[in-house]
Amino acid sequence: MGELGLNKIFGALLATALGLMALMQLPGLVFGGAGGGHGEAHGEEMTLSQTMCSQFHHCVDIAEAASAGAVAEAVFDLGAALASADTARGERIFAGQCSTCHTITPGGANGTGPNLNNIVMANKAHMEGFNYSGPMANAEGQWSYENLDAWLKSPAGYMKGTSMSFAGLKKDADRANVIAYLAANTVNAAPFPAPLAAAEAVEGETVPAEGEVVPAEGEAVPAEGEAAPAEGETAPAEAPAEEVVPT
Repeated sequence: MGELGLNKIFGALLATALGLMALMQLPGLVFGGAGGGHGEAHGEEMTLSQTMCSQFHHCVDIAEAASAGAVAEAVFDLGAALASADTARGERIFAGQCSTCHTITPGGANGTGPNLNNIVMANKAHMEGFNYSGPMANAEGQWSYENLDAWLKSPAGYMKGTSMSFAGLKKDADRANVIAYLAANTVNAAPFPAPLAAAEAVEGETVPAEGEVVPAEGEAVPAEGEAAPAEGETAPAEAPAEEVVPT
């Protein structure tokens, strides 16, 4: 065999060895390293908070920051809603959602539910002879405006075990309109509750009486019995003490 033949054999062996080496390195190239390194990478992972702290020096707990933005639930002002309620709108809601089971005319017959004439401030089981469910028959108290509002919002939530299947009126304005209509059909109905104060006084702050003048910031408060200076008038300076002449 000549030198050319030996070179061909050597070249073939070398190509085979290089091919085997390439196949051995292929998994590492495809999957980004050997199997042991994959587990180590997971062990070195950091949370979002740790990453923010290390890279941007912003060491705030992400969960706490999210909870700090919670918005307090608004308080429903029943008094204000009733003061601006639309009785005609309440009548339409009653006709559409309540009249199937209830009448409201004076002396009207009971249906699936009792007649609701003169319901405001009546006892909860107010209609004699009507077959109330057990919870309603044993319920104490009266149908105040607050109780009517809670009942109309969710009868089942207000009184567990009631036989009334009505889901309730979820909109505050709808309930206020219906309650105003019930009050219009109650003889000598009680006055609506007063609206909540638009802005409550700061704790410890004295609220001036009606007609009382509040001095501006930095202005002296006149002593009791002393008249306050008129607008634009300068308050007189304190009178000098009586000078004593030596004898």
